[in-house]
Amino acid sequence: MTTLVTGATGFIGRHLTRALCQLGEPVRILARRTSDLSVLDGLRVEVVYGDLSDEAAVRVAVDGVQRIFNCAGLARDWGPWRAFQDANVTGVDHLLRAARAARGLQRFVHISTTDVYGYPNRRHVSEDAPYLDRRLPYNSSKIAGERLAWQAYRDYGVPLTVVRPASVYGPGDPHYVVEIVRYLRSGAMVLIDDGQIIAGLHYIDNLVDLLLLAGERPAAVGQAFNASDDLDVTWRQFVEHLATAAGTAPPRLMLPHDVAYALATAAETISRLLPIAGRPLLTRHAVENLGTHQDFPATRARRMLGYVPRVGFDEGMARVAAWLRDASIDR
Repeated sequence: MTTLVTGATGFIGRHLTRALCQLGEPVRILARRTSDLSVLDGLRVEVVYGDLSDEAAVRVAVDGVQRIFNCAGLARDWGPWRAFQDANVTGVDHLLRAARAARGLQRFVHISTTDVYGYPNRRHVSEDAPYLDRRLPYNSSKIAGERLAWQAYRDYGVPLTVVRPASVYGPGDPHYVVEIVRYLRSGAMVLIDDGQIIAGLHYIDNLVDLLLLAGERPAAVGQAFNASDDLDVTWRQFVEHLATAAGTAPPRLMLPHDVAYALATAAETISRLLPIAGRPLLTRHAVENLGTHQDFPATRARRMLGYVPRVGFDEGMARVAAWLRDASIDR
C-alpha cells in the first residue's frame, strides 16, 4: 500500500513518515523544493516537489496511492488571515479534489484539531460537540477545511477519517516545547488562571500510533476521533516540568482569563494597526489554548480502534528533557 504524506517535514508529519518507513511501507511525500528534507535523512521516500497550492503537483502526488495522511497546514496563533486560508482551506480543497478523482484510494486521514470546538472550557468534550467558529484564524480555517473534507465524504465517497489532536508535544516540538522554553528563558511566560487548566497533552508517538490505526481500521471510515492521552495534567504541571528540564525558573506571571483575553485583544489590535509593532506578545488564541480546559478524551478511539497511549507523561517529559539537554534554543 503506497501512502502519501503531506506536511512530511513538519513535526507530526515527519514522525508519521518515519513510522511508516519503519513498517516497510512505500511512502510518497509532497514537499516544496525549499523544504528541509534533512529531517527525513535515512528514510526511503519518493518526493513529489510542490505544495498544496499547486493543483498539478497535488494530482501527481495523489496518483496511484492507496492512502493519504494530510498533515499539512498552518498551525500558529498569529498571522495573516490569507495565509491560514491558503494552507488550511484552499490547500485541503485541492487535495480533496485530487482524491475524488483518484482510483483505488482506500483511506484519506485528515489531521484536524480540537480547536474546531471553539475552546468550550468544559470537561470531557466528545467528538459530537458542534463546531464553534470564534473568528480566530486557526480555529476558523480548520473548521472550514474540515467541513470540506466531510462534504467530500458525503457527496463523493472519499473514504475519510478525521483525527483531531489536542496539545501535541515531544522532543523537537516547535510549539509546546520550544516556544514555551523561549518564553520561560525570557521571563515572559504567562500562566492563565494560575495554570490550573487541563492541558490536553498528547505525546507525539502516541498520536502516530492513533494515526496508523485510523489509516488501517475499516471502522474508522466516516468517523472523527479526538486525539489525546486522557491525562489530567495541568498547564502549570507541564510548564514547571519544562522549566526544570530547561534549567530555568518557573513562570511567575499569572493572569485571570478575562484580563488576559482583554490584553491579548488590545495587543492584536496594535499589531494590526501598527505593523512595525510585529507579533503581539499575547494573542487570543494563546489565551484560549492556555486558559480553557483542553479536555478532549480519546474514548471513541479507544473503543473503536483499540487505541491505548503507550508513552505516559513521566516518560514523555523525560524524553523531552533529554532532547533539551542537547538542543540549542535561542531566546
